[in-house]
Amino acid sequence: MIYQDNKQVITEYKKILLDQGIKQQDIAAAMGMSKQAFCNYLKKKNLSFQDAQRLAAAAGYDLHFEFIKRQD
Repeated sequence: MIYQDNKQVITEYKKILLDQGIKQQDIAAAMGMSKQAFCNYLKKKNLSFQDAQRLAAAAGYDLHFEFIKRQD
């Protein structure tokens, strides 16, 4: 899947949590923050690669990143 913005990434992340039965509260605890701080973390305007890695790891996932040549 090609993501166009942070909103798409966060939406997909929330789907993963829902599908796996993982509560946001549990992810917040795994990341060492309160649930409120976690919710604010998800609302960041500019989600960095490191942020995405932290989110993936807290849910028990690895983040895969690749460059794909455009078909212009």
